Amino acid sequence: MLIDDIGIMTFPSTPSYLLQAEMLQLNKEFSGRCEDESGKSEAIKLLPEQVFNELVAKGPFQNNSKSTFEFTKNGIYSANKVVAHNVVQIDVHSMLPTFAYELGLLNSQNQALYNRKKSIEKIDGYKANPKLVQERTDIKFRLNQACSTNDSGRGRYVNRLLPVFSSMNFMFDVLNYWGLDNILACLNDGFIMQIGKKFEQEFSRFEQYYQEQIPHLTFSTKKWKYGIIKNPQEYILINSPADYKCRNHEFDVNSLYQRETRQSLRTLKLNEVDQDTLALVKEKEGEVIRVLYRYMFEPDVDGLEALDEQERFKDLDKILQQAGVNDVEYKVPKKHFYNVSLGDDNDPDDWAYQFTKRALQNQVFATEDKLKSGVNLLDQTIKIYEIQDIDDYLDNSRVQIINNYIPSVIDPMGNDQTIEKWLEYEVNKIQQSNVNLAYQYNLLTMTAQAWAIQNDENPNQVVKYLTKLRKKQGLSQLDMADMVYNDPNTVVINGQLMVKDSHNVYSSKASVVNHLLKKYMNKKQKQHFDLVKNNVLALLQDDKYQDTLGSGFNSDTQTIWLNGKGKIQIDTQYGHVVGHHVNVNYSPGIVNSTEYYQVNNFIKHLAPKQERQLKAMLGLIPLQHTEIMKELRTFIVLKGKSGAGKSTLANLLEKVFNDPDQIGSNIISNTQNVNKAFTDGHYIALNDTKSGMLMLWFDDFQSSSRNNIITANAGTVINGVISGVAQNASAKYERDHPVTLPSLIVIATNSIPQVTQEGTAARMFVIDSPKTLKEDPIKDENGNVIKVADFINNPKVWQALFYIIMREAANLMKMTDKERVEIFDHKYSAASKLSLLNDSLELFFENQGITSPYDLIGMQANKLFNVYKDETKQPGVSYRSFTDQLELLGLVLKRKHFNGRTLQKVICSTNDQLTQEKMKAMLNDFNIMPDQVNSVDFDTGEIRSLKAWHHGYENLKDKYPHANEVFKPFKFSN
Repeated sequence: MLIDDIGIMTFPSTPSYLLQAEMLQLNKEFSGRCEDESGKSEAIKLLPEQVFNELVAKGPFQNNSKSTFEFTKNGIYSANKVVAHNVVQIDVHSMLPTFAYELGLLNSQNQALYNRKKSIEKIDGYKANPKLVQERTDIKFRLNQACSTNDSGRGRYVNRLLPVFSSMNFMFDVLNYWGLDNILACLNDGFIMQIGKKFEQEFSRFEQYYQEQIPHLTFSTKKWKYGIIKNPQEYILINSPADYKCRNHEFDVNSLYQRETRQSLRTLKLNEVDQDTLALVKEKEGEVIRVLYRYMFEPDVDGLEALDEQERFKDLDKILQQAGVNDVEYKVPKKHFYNVSLGDDNDPDDWAYQFTKRALQNQVFATEDKLKSGVNLLDQTIKIYEIQDIDDYLDNSRVQIINNYIPSVIDPMGNDQTIEKWLEYEVNKIQQSNVNLAYQYNLLTMTAQAWAIQNDENPNQVVKYLTKLRKKQGLSQLDMADMVYNDPNTVVINGQLMVKDSHNVYSSKASVVNHLLKKYMNKKQKQHFDLVKNNVLALLQDDKYQDTLGSGFNSDTQTIWLNGKGKIQIDTQYGHVVGHHVNVNYSPGIVNSTEYYQVNNFIKHLAPKQERQLKAMLGLIPLQHTEIMKELRTFIVLKGKSGAGKSTLANLLEKVFNDPDQIGSNIISNTQNVNKAFTDGHYIALNDTKSGMLMLWFDDFQSSSRNNIITANAGTVINGVISGVAQNASAKYERDHPVTLPSLIVIATNSIPQVTQEGTAARMFVIDSPKTLKEDPIKDENGNVIKVADFINNPKVWQALFYIIMREAANLMKMTDKERVEIFDHKYSAASKLSLLNDSLELFFENQGITSPYDLIGMQANKLFNVYKDETKQPGVSYRSFTDQLELLGLVLKRKHFNGRTLQKVICSTNDQLTQEKMKAMLNDFNIMPDQVNSVDFDTGEIRSLKAWHHGYENLKDKYPHANEVFKPFKFSN
């Protein structure tokens, strides 16, 4: 933390343009009050709305955008529209008075009041003393009043803004401390974020860190199970129907009371409140919370009165439509690099000179355009210098940022050009750059405001016009958007255009959508197809264009779907709006055919001990994004030898559901890299259910030491996908948009992948396929062997498989919740804790006689790693991957002080006492330290094998019965 020469606290994370805006606002020549169109006095706005991470330039090649921020003259506000689990609200006590106190802005009387307030808060149980509570309340009111006074009498300009700007810079630093990706909302003097298991320790470190810089800071926290964030001022936090905090203006008591009486509870005295109305609105607020809790978060809670289906979700849908996370990554090229500075003939003492200098210093601007020196709209001479060798320049200069845009502050204004025309040009230029948009708009705003001050114009009118320009984008396409929407072959689902294809199925595939759009374009528009298309698609996101899409399948002659009671229904193909095609008809008579017997024989071959689970998995295909999928929250690993028939099943499903003429698959993921499929925006877009995807099948997923790991980031997305949470796609040449991925995920593999995220591993269900098709071939009812190629290409086999899929889906719908969950209970899974490891590590344990996690306790991890590499002949395996695998067994790696030495990363139990006893036993009985993992020969003392580390197993197992996971023997794979 630093206090700069104008009296504002700044922090390492404070963006440079925010400091510029604060300095401008504290400059008398810039920041007097101006008048609006009606002549009413108003303050000059600090900044327009921000979008993080466009807020901080990260270089010319990439930029993320996620959360919305507002830096205002009252503080910082942000919101990330989302429904979240496990959140905490952290508030700063008396933030403005605290910063005023730290900056020395309180007079002696108010300093004494502040100190008295702090002393009251240190008294144990003061909240039970009415006199102390009232005294503290009175002091808070007086201090807040003092901090709201603009003139301190000390000759400072706008004294109140110094603590406001300081606290805003502080709060932004706090948000960066916790990680902006974790922040859900910021409310000026407090914020809401998601937390993990170690929050208490993390909060203690956080509190200490900031109190060392600002000693009088104090915080309060409250944890909540669930949070629904709508915007910076509106949110709902819930622990239970009786313990919640509602600040959503659609539902909260204050808003409902004002709606009923046209009076605000905040201004009424206690005796003026209509108690009957108050009781009524409290009940309404409570009812909303009960509905949210019952149907969003705790669906198994009993005892709540049933609500009408339509009424139940009316308000809930209204919130969920506004909950979402935008995450976009894009790349842009660069060709020329420029250093830009002010000419020597400018006045260095002028405030506008200082503003422009700060906007340009320590930066390089990368662009495809050629720039030349000139005079900008502020009548300042601008020098342009092109850098020929950028690497050499960066090595020998103080440049901190490379930006991929041309800053508006260097652009001139034509002799006959108005500020409005100049702004239109700049907005168009910013839109075309498609990088660092928020920073460019901020700089453009401040530049235009500076021009307005120089030319005696209203700076707020300039900002208003700029905002209007930003909202105006694409309005010329409005008529086309209406025409496209009203075409009988189109629907708009979740803001995305879908067009009926040759099978009468609605699809968002580019080839289908583009064909229809071109029907409405003239020749000139077709020449700029991508631009016109993006404008139309942007307008179709308006609420007035939204439709719904039914679930089901269109064959060439039927529509097949399941009703709410699990009954399979069939109708004409033209009467229903569905999004998936099937190449066969639904025909119950297929059960009498030899093909039906063959398909059942094949399924039994694939899963001899888990036939029920494999059929249930197939039955989940028509149940995508239903409550059943959210309830099961599982994904499938189909594990089997090479040649077991895993790919045969995938090929059969493609025969059933793929359009023969299509490129790509509706079954198999567009990438076999699991991590890319769930984290790369391009592949997320390709796997969109609106493009026809029915499931995400990863075929022949290979397990090796380096590429078998499903990362924690991918695991987090998988957890959301199987629960129906939309993901954000940022495919090349497309607008970023939310995408619903298939919630049925199947990883077909020869060996189980390592899953580093514990929550994801817990949701993995493994189906074992132990024999190849050569060992156990497909047979008909007479015992005759069926060739695999004939089996795959037989249309009646496809029909039989589709019948089984629909029948199993209907059965799942008719089951109770308990019966469905029972099918995928982990007691039926072929997975064990050891099977989550790399196969080579499992084999290493088995060959070395390591029989349980206990055997590894006390060894130094890097020494064991060296033995593992040598024994398994895997020199390329990574140490990090190896230690991650050990931690999957419930072990921890710690630095240990033992026998006078300090040893790094010793493998330990979570029970420190057990670890110490094991290490002592190995030292006392065998004279072995943790870095001597290859045990010892009892007679010669020579270090030879690992088996001796099982020593002490029986004694310590009896002594530490609660550490049973450590002593549980491994179940090695067959």
